[in-house]
Amino acid sequence: MDGLLNPVSTKDTRKAQSLDITPALPSTFPEPAPTAPSSIPSLETALQTLTSQPTQSRLASTLKYLSTTISARSIPGSNILLPSPKTAPIVFALVNHVVPNFWPALKNASDATTRKVRDGLFACLRSISGGGAILALLRGEIDAFKAGGKGKADTQKAEVILDFLEGLLHDDELLAQLWRDVHTFETQPVRADMLWKEVVKLFAGGTFVSVVAEMESVLREKAEGIREPTWISDGRRYAEWLGTNVQHMIEVVDVEDQKALKDVQQVLSKTFTLGHSVQVVAKAFHPLLSGDEASLPRIRVVLREFQSYDQKLALYSSIQSLSTQSLRDDERLIGAVGALVSKLCGNVIELQHHLGTWLVGSSPEAIKHSHITHRAIVLALSVKIMHLKSALWKALDSYSDKLFIKHSPLLHQEANVQILLLLAGQIHRTDKKFLSTVSKSSPYLSGISNHLAASSPKARFLGMVFGSSISNIVDESGKRLDFKSEDSSSAEWRWYMGLINLQDSMGSISDLKFTAEKPRTNQAKNISRPVSTVGLPSRPSKIGQSTKVLKIEEVEDVSESDDDLPIYGKPDSDPEDDDDDPELVQRNKPIAPVYIRDLSSGLRDTENYDRHTLALNQAPNLIRRKIGFGTEVSDHIEDLASTIVGLKDRWELDNFAKLRLEAMLATVLADPIRMGKWFAQSFYNGDYSLSQRVSILTALGLGAREIAGMRNSENAFASTTPSPDNTFPSKRLPSKLHNHYALDAAPLDALSTQISRTMIQPLAATAADAITGPNILKVRTFSSRMEVEKKRSRPTSNALAKIVADSFFFPLTGRWQVHTHAFGDNAPQASPMLLAHLLKTLSLILHAAGPATVALPQITSEFWAFLLSIRAKVDDKSVLEALLFALLTLLDVNQESGQRRVAEENARELLETQGWVGELLERMSGGGEEEERCRMLAAGVLVRCREVVEKHQRLMVGDMIDYS
Repeated sequence: MDGLLNPVSTKDTRKAQSLDITPALPSTFPEPAPTAPSSIPSLETALQTLTSQPTQSRLASTLKYLSTTISARSIPGSNILLPSPKTAPIVFALVNHVVPNFWPALKNASDATTRKVRDGLFACLRSISGGGAILALLRGEIDAFKAGGKGKADTQKAEVILDFLEGLLHDDELLAQLWRDVHTFETQPVRADMLWKEVVKLFAGGTFVSVVAEMESVLREKAEGIREPTWISDGRRYAEWLGTNVQHMIEVVDVEDQKALKDVQQVLSKTFTLGHSVQVVAKAFHPLLSGDEASLPRIRVVLREFQSYDQKLALYSSIQSLSTQSLRDDERLIGAVGALVSKLCGNVIELQHHLGTWLVGSSPEAIKHSHITHRAIVLALSVKIMHLKSALWKALDSYSDKLFIKHSPLLHQEANVQILLLLAGQIHRTDKKFLSTVSKSSPYLSGISNHLAASSPKARFLGMVFGSSISNIVDESGKRLDFKSEDSSSAEWRWYMGLINLQDSMGSISDLKFTAEKPRTNQAKNISRPVSTVGLPSRPSKIGQSTKVLKIEEVEDVSESDDDLPIYGKPDSDPEDDDDDPELVQRNKPIAPVYIRDLSSGLRDTENYDRHTLALNQAPNLIRRKIGFGTEVSDHIEDLASTIVGLKDRWELDNFAKLRLEAMLATVLADPIRMGKWFAQSFYNGDYSLSQRVSILTALGLGAREIAGMRNSENAFASTTPSPDNTFPSKRLPSKLHNHYALDAAPLDALSTQISRTMIQPLAATAADAITGPNILKVRTFSSRMEVEKKRSRPTSNALAKIVADSFFFPLTGRWQVHTHAFGDNAPQASPMLLAHLLKTLSLILHAAGPATVALPQITSEFWAFLLSIRAKVDDKSVLEALLFALLTLLDVNQESGQRRVAEENARELLETQGWVGELLERMSGGGEEEERCRMLAAGVLVRCREVVEKHQRLMVGDMIDYS
């Protein structure tokens, strides 16, 4: 019996089962084998051919045969586009064997035969199976690299796969083609629905983005700088590609086919999960948003069947796209946008409700936009007067709320009053009696009273201007409200009063084509409301730098001879001709830019090293020289700033961060009133990296200090070179990333450290005096009057104190609440590094403005509420240090003349801060340098709080009784 169990033969099949077959990548196709068969009779033969290193002719014939299987009448399970047990090994062989070996030769196909092979390979792999196989291969490569099984020499295969995937997805009709394939070749409806769900999950989600980004990160670690990032790993560009594919799907589906519309809704809803809904909608609805009304019925049908949240997201994204790309202060365009939004909502109740919520909700999206966008949305709501009245009552409820007046950001309050005036004007032209009822209502009267009783000057201004605007329309000439305020003669007052008289009429959607025909002008001149410029210099450019104008005169030659002129000899040689190779001599050297448009062009030319670096070096000085000379800088300032902020260090320049920061600082000084708001908006809404957002805050902080007359930016820039001792408060980043971020954050970190020491020194000196004994026993050396006068600094005008509130401070604090409400801790601004830098920037801006700030009471209230709201995020030492520094700065600025006001208006915040800092000091134990700095700042804050409490204890006794 033992002989019956003896093996006849043995064979090792482990080598044949290996999945990692990566022969050398050829630059051309291998020579055809003379014994190759000429036909592919079955799928089994095709699989055998693909796994046996086929030649060009064999691969072409195999792909031709696989293309013939793509048919609705093909044998079940043999269609290469549909997943099945028969086709899965073939797709695996195409991805793992054919693509790594043949793609380098197929990529740049020059002849028709090679292009045909490339197109056939794309046709076989543009499917669910093809995409899934590529993802599986990339994940396997990532795991192999992380496990250490592969080194730098194995990165070539991964690069080829990424390159092939980029070409495979480079098709704007890919999703539409996949949808047709699924519903054409799959006869079972249930299975077709399941396959389409897999397509949506695979292509419309973030699977490709995350896997490709991880693969590129691994490649950069293995071989630094091995390849440029693909557009697939960029979520924004991938979302735009998805939006373009959705646009083609909307064009091909039948509006009467409910099943097809449901499939479109599935893919569009899935694309919103990427977090770039604005980019998706801008591409998906591009024909409609560009003025093509013919696409409106299809898009309305798609939106009608959406879920409520997706409807709101699509509507808000459409408004965002229109506001960014189309809207200007042009009645024709405002009417066109109003008509588009109105027709897009139609009679769908949910969409109309979302439109009203966009305008006057609890956290309205309208805060992010200008009054021009508000005008268009109010016009869209005016189709039905009941929607306007409902929105007006909701806005009045917020307007009359005491908590809203006291705690909401100034940006929110201003937007609410602007929307109220626009709504009131639109209603008054339709129903004149309604405003009379509103003017006698309790929300209106209590709202004006609460605003007049507010401690904030800006809140009182908004209450007066709204009451005066309504009274001018409703009341007779002798009974109109007149507050006898100095603000009533300002340009800002007149601008607000004019909002209620704006008459916008519904236009045509086709007028949006006017945007593409007419070049887009500088928007900030029309969008930004005028601010009071009383006391400001006529040219804000002179804040940053004064320029001397030289007069050129022609001098007549009074001498008869040239004896006084020295004679120079001819140079021996041209230093440019020292190189023996004439091709290496650079004759066409770039010329330094003279105009702002040349500077912008040079900064964008990242392919030309000499021109780009020359423009970057000349940018700060050129912008400063051009300040005040005509309107050249002001006409291009936003485009120029956008270019500078978006610059990337492609050439790895040593002083790139310093030059970019100096150029950004120059743009802030060129127009502080406008650019302060622009940089604050870019910090929150711009599509910028962490490093770029840090540089934006640094430019705002340094620019504010220079406007205030504190010319210490040179010292700050001198400290931008990171030293080995400058470590991050928490975990230290790799050396390259550490140097990259430290260059952007160093100036404000150095200034905050210097200022904190300056504020702590008087407290330490007072404590030392108290310890050494009574003051009467101390000897004091008196100086002469002349010596004292020599050392005394001359008083200078602080121009920042007049503009800091509206141009620098409130745009930063107001948008914080909006973004945290919308995104929570997922907002990029909530990261510990950015939050700490934001706190330091606000503190330095407040310190530079000083006690003479016009809106100091309102800044104090809003900044204090902002600081107390982020106490839960103090787990990070850097955030805790920045928070304590901000509190110390806030108390120090209010020390000279604002202590009594702080005790009266901010007693609860003061006591709450004192209690929290006291508990914080008790919890702090011994540690390193970071803990020591935090303890020092906390002690300073506690001392300042106790000074105010002890000095004004009787004044605060009422609040102290209520405080719990």
